[in-house]
Amino acid sequence: MDIGAIIKAVIWLGLVFLYAFGAGGKVPYFLFYTSLVIFAAGFVWSFINRRVSAHCYTESLSTQVGSKVKFILEVENRSGWPVPWVQCWVQMPGTFGLPDNLGCYTLSLKAHEKKVLHEELECRQRGRFGWGSMLVRTGDIFAVFTSSQHMGEMKQIVVLPEICDLGDDLGIIYSQGLGMNHGLTVRRGRSGSEFMGVRKYDSGDGISRIHWKASARSQNLMVKEFEENNNYGFLIILDAAEKHHRGRGPECSLEKAVTLAASLAAMGSRNSYGTGIAVCGAEIARVPLGYGKGHFNLILETLVGVRTEAGPDSWDRFSDSVFSGKRCGTYLITGFIDSKLGDRLIGMKNRGWEIVVFLLQLESFGGQDIRAENRQKEALRLRAGGISVVIVERQTDLRLLFRGLEYGNC
Repeated sequence: MDIGAIIKAVIWLGLVFLYAFGAGGKVPYFLFYTSLVIFAAGFVWSFINRRVSAHCYTESLSTQVGSKVKFILEVENRSGWPVPWVQCWVQMPGTFGLPDNLGCYTLSLKAHEKKVLHEELECRQRGRFGWGSMLVRTGDIFAVFTSSQHMGEMKQIVVLPEICDLGDDLGIIYSQGLGMNHGLTVRRGRSGSEFMGVRKYDSGDGISRIHWKASARSQNLMVKEFEENNNYGFLIILDAAEKHHRGRGPECSLEKAVTLAASLAAMGSRNSYGTGIAVCGAEIARVPLGYGKGHFNLILETLVGVRTEAGPDSWDRFSDSVFSGKRCGTYLITGFIDSKLGDRLIGMKNRGWEIVVFLLQLESFGGQDIRAENRQKEALRLRAGGISVVIVERQTDLRLLFRGLEYGNC
């Protein structure tokens, strides 16, 4: 119950009574008794309205940037009195970009009535977000007395990075000269894999893997199962150092880099290539090369929590840990390359590593990059050393980029 409203009502009644007592007459006393009845009815009504309950939930606690999430708000009046108004303030996930991350819903309820509200909101930012706590306010018809209750428990919703469709045929990508070994252009199910049998179709399986004869016999979609050759794989290296990124919010360079990394991982998973990721920031997070949907989900979970972090340059330690394993294709996503890292990459290239550098053009994400000249110089040096360097701007469409239709120049 709002204590301030009670104090104001008492003061009002006291003033009206003193006026009626001093002035006399029917009108002043009528005003006093009318105010007394209204306040008494409102006080009782506001207590009865406390029997309103609210519940907020969503159909899924895991979604993806760019997708829409349906939120359901159920409000029920469990008393025999009508509720003239109910106001629900819901703590919403920060991914929606709402002011103060709050959603406000106002409605009225009849006696023993239950209403269900639906709303679809688009996810704009990846991450793990808390939501679900509610402040429910009700009151009498004059809104003199109000009652507030905190309802709902804090829940967490996970918003995975956006994934762009880069295609299903890795051979198309390799043929664009992105630096991968041309011996890896085989598609899954060909010379790079050994046929083991068939199994039921699962979401995420490509149409090319469907075994049509087995599907016709069993009346269910069946796909070919292969034992993959571990020689076919690539590692994604994501530079998350704060000094190598620009911008804020969904349009910043880090979000572009994370989207690119997630899309590469999805492409590798769809084609049954070994895929791993290493994130370099103040600390290093790494998922080794692996296969399957579960492994791909592990990569996405790693990318969900990536943030720009300030800290000492860890490229030396990072490079040693990454390049000490088995040789594989490497995608490096960064906003800056200095001469020290350039020397290391060229050295790895000379030892048989196949490296592609996706270089973010930082000035396109906002602000100025005083090191743009050095970045251009190192990019040219890497290209001269046989390493493919692909420029990625804020406006770059990754789907077009991987079809060889859009290349930038340093």
